[in-house]
Amino acid sequence: MKDLLYKSFAKTGGDQLVWKLDSSRLRILCYHGVCEDRLAGAPWMPRYFVTQSAFEAQLQYLQKNARLLPLAEAVRRLRAGSLPPRSVCLTFDDGYANNLRLAYPLLQKYAAPATIFLSSAYIESGDFYPFLKVKLIHLSGGRPPEYKSNPVDAVMEGAKTWWPQVESELTLDQRDSLRAMTIEELRTADPRLLDFGAHSHTHCILKNETAERRRQEIRTSVRKVAEWTGRPARLFSYPNGETGDFNEADKAALRAEGVEAAVTGVGGANDSSFDAFELKRYPLTLYHDAARFRAEVTGFRSALLSATGRMSA
Repeated sequence: MKDLLYKSFAKTGGDQLVWKLDSSRLRILCYHGVCEDRLAGAPWMPRYFVTQSAFEAQLQYLQKNARLLPLAEAVRRLRAGSLPPRSVCLTFDDGYANNLRLAYPLLQKYAAPATIFLSSAYIESGDFYPFLKVKLIHLSGGRPPEYKSNPVDAVMEGAKTWWPQVESELTLDQRDSLRAMTIEELRTADPRLLDFGAHSHTHCILKNETAERRRQEIRTSVRKVAEWTGRPARLFSYPNGETGDFNEADKAALRAEGVEAAVTGVGGANDSSFDAFELKRYPLTLYHDAARFRAEVTGFRSALLSATGRMSA
């Protein structure tokens, strides 16, 4: 039923009506990885990736219907009351190498600025992100600690039982698709098109850690990103980023490091009453076909969720 609603919304021009009626709010899109189309159905492929062809189609739509802005500029203009109508920002969480290998050429093609938030430990080490280790171990039949409800050190320690065997069996496609970018790779990006922000050091969910560990995670990631890029890291993304995953003390720690704005995993658009350290975003995944994308970026899907209370919409 929901897919019919989305298709009807797109077919009848509902997205164009929403753009006209609700053009003043800032819409921030949340991506993670981009994969080759041929790999989209692989059981190990994260559902929160998008295919390369879908990403290009989404950029084409945004180029025609929105004003793409760098996130830092958009936040400043929203605060100043000078945000252009239909403003949209592109963001990527984690720091996958595929952001540069597959997404970056398309960002260049469409002159689309974006911000990539880096979990600094994995940019340095080349190790897999903890949530990916958990997923791949589960697929192999192992039972590591649950990622979202445990301190990250406990998750990584628990994964040690299975990870060496799982890692030894990874295919080239898995390694290429899931690895983090390197420091050398991120330095090849044009700073006029790509900005880099911080995403904690070890991608721990802050609520699962001690107060001191939370401050350390923020401090380390912000300073390392600044060191690698040669520019202050003014933007931050909370890992997972749902309500309760971060608090006012985390915001204070970000301000102490010179961070000017932080994005969350909470869905929605941002109006003039926004909290710069609690910016909402719309998530994009493998499930977003053209109709679902239009419903997502305009906020129609969020409105439908709010009206029905059905989180599966």
